[in-house]
Amino acid sequence: MYTNEQLNAIYGSKIGMEFEFFANEGLDEVKRSLSQALNKQIRVEEKAHSEFTPSDEIFKLEPDNSGGSGMIELVTGPMPFVESKLIIAKTLKWIRENGSTNERCSIHINVAFDGKKLGPGTNVSSLDIGKFVLNFNEEAVYEAFPNRRDSVYAKSIKFIVPLSGMTQPSPEKRLWKNYMFVTEKYYGVNFSKLPKNYIEFRYLGGKDYEKKYNTILNMTEHFVLSLYESLVDPVYNEHDLKILDSLLERHRSVIESYKTYSAFKTKYPKIKLMVDLNTYDQIVETFYPKMREKIFELLTKAGLREGLINYDADTGKMQLKNAELMKCFEISGIDIVDCKIQGNIIGCDIFSTELINSSMFECNLFGATDTIDSKIEDSYVSRHVAVKDSYVFGPRGVFSGDMEGGIFRKGRATEFAKFENTEIIEIEKI
Repeated sequence: MYTNEQLNAIYGSKIGMEFEFFANEGLDEVKRSLSQALNKQIRVEEKAHSEFTPSDEIFKLEPDNSGGSGMIELVTGPMPFVESKLIIAKTLKWIRENGSTNERCSIHINVAFDGKKLGPGTNVSSLDIGKFVLNFNEEAVYEAFPNRRDSVYAKSIKFIVPLSGMTQPSPEKRLWKNYMFVTEKYYGVNFSKLPKNYIEFRYLGGKDYEKKYNTILNMTEHFVLSLYESLVDPVYNEHDLKILDSLLERHRSVIESYKTYSAFKTKYPKIKLMVDLNTYDQIVETFYPKMREKIFELLTKAGLREGLINYDADTGKMQLKNAELMKCFEISGIDIVDCKIQGNIIGCDIFSTELINSSMFECNLFGATDTIDSKIEDSYVSRHVAVKDSYVFGPRGVFSGDMEGGIFRKGRATEFAKFENTEIIEIEKI
């Protein structure tokens, strides 16, 4: 049962929704039928992520090829919670009767508050991200939608590390600006919407989500209350500080261990450091200060505990080899060789590596690399790279690999590219 304050928060919230689904008819018929079912005006847009901003009276319907050529998306404007309940119920009913969903389909919930009803303290743009992340019960969401736990589009937000590996914020400076949190779009919560005074919850979805009205409604209330409580009580309480201190303690151990090369060797005997492929301690120790910050990122953000790290003294770039990183929040700006990774990879050259349920952005994938159930954006994929059941898109990307299943949404492909049972939406042959 909710308290009166919680009920006021729920009914003082403003909810916007984004429904991804497949329809049995074309866009014009979907528009007519949905408009009648929802008693709302609906605009049809030609492209995804169109500039038109929907309101509580005029929604938009547009193609969303992230799930294939037949996927469409209904986007509403923000509306009072009571009305959003009805729209969710009617939309899900319409999908059950006139369409379908698969594992690539999502429903996004955008949450804001009516400041006139709840006061200025509920301005979402003032959210302390750290407070929210520490308090949010993410496990309850994954229990309700277990198929989304390892989704590349709804990754966990439970990631906090200090901004710098050389310093630890003192207890009186436990502010979110001293730490690094997830800020990319493809996590369970999209915090990039904060300047617009709302946040987007991306956890919900999967095959047959249209049959889960009660669960979706419960999760929406969970999102609202979690956000509200973090806003009206922004002070870090004893429980928050206990969680934060445990994280700090873990990172403090990392910091102490890597301040010097000798300390690092003692703490991480399974991580071998090299400089220009030389393993001489004197040489490695000389260059160790230049390697240290990137090593901190690999230890904290990528979860590295075993493998080889080589520092190229000429380029200042590092190579990682023979590592298994299955809970990698982010790895960037290095060469990756003979590894196994599940996570978020940015701006890396990747060789002979197994990538599972990962997200690649502006990367180069080279021979003998296998990519499964992943998202590849604006990246170069060379010959002899195997891509299976993945999603490839981005106008700056070039594809020359072998792709089986999945969706090639948009990009360039060379004569060497091979596709088998792949849905190709838009391709430029080069």
